[in-house]
Amino acid sequence: MQLPDINGSLREWVDWFSVQEPSALDRLGSAIFVNSPFLESRLMAMFTIYFDASGNSVDQPFVVVAGYIANYIQWRYFGHFWAKVHKDFGLDLPFHMSEFMAAMQNPRYAGQRNARKDYVALAKDSDKAEDFLIHLSMAQASFINCAVTSIVPMNIYNDVSSLLDLRDSIPPYALAARMCMDLVRLWERHFDAPEPVECIFEQGDFGQGKFSDLMVDEGMALPVYKKKEDFPGIQAADHYAWERAFMMREIALGVPRPPRKSLHMLLAIPKLHVQATQTSLVNVCHLKKIDPKTGVRHDS
Repeated sequence: MQLPDINGSLREWVDWFSVQEPSALDRLGSAIFVNSPFLESRLMAMFTIYFDASGNSVDQPFVVVAGYIANYIQWRYFGHFWAKVHKDFGLDLPFHMSEFMAAMQNPRYAGQRNARKDYVALAKDSDKAEDFLIHLSMAQASFINCAVTSIVPMNIYNDVSSLLDLRDSIPPYALAARMCMDLVRLWERHFDAPEPVECIFEQGDFGQGKFSDLMVDEGMALPVYKKKEDFPGIQAADHYAWERAFMMREIALGVPRPPRKSLHMLLAIPKLHVQATQTSLVNVCHLKKIDPKTGVRHDS
């Protein structure tokens, strides 16, 4: 059965999904819930959040960690929609927002050795490129349950770190990721989630080792790190994290212009958001019983 048009009705999409071959995750769900008469309802209780980061602590004003919560079936629909949008616009997977925007905004990007040829080609038609981002945002707005974002302003972090030397004990990424975990737990409590949300982070972000240490220190499970190319949810989180970081930079610069249509759609997704302050940074150290100057935890 041919994949429905991206503007097709919900009924067309439901009919299409109903005849697809079972995926590995479908078979896993069937194995977990053997003889369940309502497999779909059980799978809808399995929530996953995919995280990615944007910005860095060296030469950018913000570090942003952002993610999306959705259940198994929502992620399944989302993955097919995400792939179709790329196919319709002649683009390859995986999606990388920073590279896409470099192709759009940096004339020298096309001459770089590792430049994405598909992005360079689409960037020649700015209206079509913007339409592509709108369709990506449409996919996210249609299937995502909740967005989670944590922002660490580097000017505040550096001011505190100059006194407490936070970088060795709680670097910016670890702090942002840890604050996101608090929001996920808040979401679980608010909606009485039957199972803990599975948390998956994009593999390779700087500071992940310290984040893992924080989680273990609290007696929590090690974070799961996966490659972006294997999970459309991480690619979507990449898009959202980049857009939030971009918006924060424009606000900081006092740029008086409304968000792009694609960002405007993303901001309509229900969200939980936190931003680090000077007080919260100091409180984190006290809460974790960590001496920021040495990075040593004191349990007594």
